[in-house]
Amino acid sequence: MFTNSIFKDYLIDKLNMKVEKNGSTKDLIGLTFNYGTRSFEDEVSHLHKIALKTQYEYKYALTGNDQYSTNKALHKRNKILNLIKDSNKNKKLYVQKNCDELREYYYVNGVDVPYIQHNKDGTVKKKTVIHYKMLYRSTGKAKKGSCMFIKYSLYDKAIEFLRMGIVPSDDNPMLVELSAYSPLISSGIVGKVQINPRNILILKDVDRYFTTNVISVETDSENHCVSKRIDNYKLKNTLFDGEALIDESKFPKSCNGFILLRHHFNKMAAFKSRIQKFFKDYFGDDYENATVVDMFGNEHKAKDIELITTDNAMKWIKFGIDYQYWCNWVEKNDSYFGIVKTAHKSKLGDSQKMSYQMVNALDMDTMGDVVKQSIDYVETLKTDIHAFLDYLKMNSNFSNDFDVLIELINKNPDFEKSDYFRNRRKDIIRSYVLNMKSGRIIQNADNLTIVGSPYALLLYAASGKEESVDDDNTFEVESDCIQCYSKRFSDGEYLAAFRSPFNSKNNLTYLHNCYHDNFEKYFDFGEQIIAVNMIGTDMQDRNNGLTNWAGSKETLFKN
Repeated sequence: MFTNSIFKDYLIDKLNMKVEKNGSTKDLIGLTFNYGTRSFEDEVSHLHKIALKTQYEYKYALTGNDQYSTNKALHKRNKILNLIKDSNKNKKLYVQKNCDELREYYYVNGVDVPYIQHNKDGTVKKKTVIHYKMLYRSTGKAKKGSCMFIKYSLYDKAIEFLRMGIVPSDDNPMLVELSAYSPLISSGIVGKVQINPRNILILKDVDRYFTTNVISVETDSENHCVSKRIDNYKLKNTLFDGEALIDESKFPKSCNGFILLRHHFNKMAAFKSRIQKFFKDYFGDDYENATVVDMFGNEHKAKDIELITTDNAMKWIKFGIDYQYWCNWVEKNDSYFGIVKTAHKSKLGDSQKMSYQMVNALDMDTMGDVVKQSIDYVETLKTDIHAFLDYLKMNSNFSNDFDVLIELINKNPDFEKSDYFRNRRKDIIRSYVLNMKSGRIIQNADNLTIVGSPYALLLYAASGKEESVDDDNTFEVESDCIQCYSKRFSDGEYLAAFRSPFNSKNNLTYLHNCYHDNFEKYFDFGEQIIAVNMIGTDMQDRNNGLTNWAGSKETLFKN
């Protein structure tokens, strides 16, 4: 499947990629390299094994007195025998390569794919061979060894668009970086938002250091894993890595809290903010003429700024591309950025399920409180028909009978008293309990998207001074927990935060939810976003670095 993306629109609108009425195309193919090729001897041996199997199938079919099955088995056997007979004619064509060698060969030389049209009698009507060149592979697809190939005649313009015209140099080709960042514009999107790139304020990201006591897991001279307690260890937080603030005037009405954006060599999580309201308050009477300066020294009128981000979101900087060059490429696409995703409320409402890793990270003496809500819910399912029907609605799919049970109850409420419904209800609840015992315990919780010290980013944008981030008064440093802000929970509540995915017990963070007027005044995060204090805390290191962490998830549980 080739998902909706800015790149897809370019292929169709500008390169006239041919798409059939059924949505298929021969101009673009996806290849997965799971297998290699056999040598001639190995192929013949393989065919003989298949021939022996088809011989058994043919003999078995003869005993069944089914002429159709017999003819089918005979045809299959003869086809394999003919392949063995003709294999010597093509002996020179057999080349043995493993999947890695085959992938490398196709990357360099491309691949020819034959398309054959048949007449009604099975004879060949037309044979067309299309030559494809390797185009790109996304980070996710690379793990599976798959990538996209494109028709040779479309390759030059397509690769120019993906790479934003960047040509690798012989001295420093940066092929790994090109392969990682050029597919960003091909990311699957759910919508678009138009943002003038010249109204994006790009700042140099800010690092903040502090010391704390840690347990460092290391290897000794014999490669044995050891843990060491180290006092006053220096840690670093990169405050706004991959993060952006987008003014509410540009934020799509259909989205919630934040939007994950993609464009040429650019990825960022943009959180809904009131940038212009902040600038008006900050600059006062000078607002109309106030200017802000980006990391390149370019002045922007404060009243024009639509989005604020940092250099970590702009991957093109690594390639020596200047700001104007990137803006020109974005404008070629009418300045539309792709929206990969936005925040969504849990389908369980105010509840969320834990995983067994989360449960294992907790102390045994807390288990009574941990499982209480789940046990109460099971009892509710047993006694409350409405709660049980709601459960069926939330979990119905094409492979179960939940919709049928709901309809039967709606047609005749007395169906609830039947033996069949009672037995099905017991089985469904029993299945839920088994799932609960595997660690899927419900809590007053939700998966929230993280934004780090957003008010500090506003201060930094307005002043242009890195030290201004330390003037952020929305959070304070506490000795035994980290302050956060989430409208999903009440002011003053203490929360248990589990990094997602949750790797180990150290990924468990103790948070203190603290409301502040500046959050209400300058941001509109909704209930699915959590702002966390990144200044003077171990938030990033505790949660495995949270590399490119803006837009990552934390599962928050009411303590």
